[in-house]
Amino acid sequence: MRIDTYRVKQYNSTSKTVVCIDGKPICIVQGCGKTLSNIISYIQGYDVKIFDGKIKKIIDKYIAESEG
Repeated sequence: MRIDTYRVKQYNSTSKTVVCIDGKPICIVQGCGKTLSNIISYIQGYDVKIFDGKIKKIIDKYIAESEG
């Protein structure tokens, strides 16, 4: 499973980070801080608390697809 992150400019000059698994965009994160680190750690299998239930559900779906 390959995890990539891309910084994307929005119309009002703010930047967002797009998290991609195997080339498919999974979620958009504001900034490059702790939230992004937690999401990447969760994808890699570490026991990390993800506070956004929608993102957690999407990540769990892609992890299940990649395992079997």
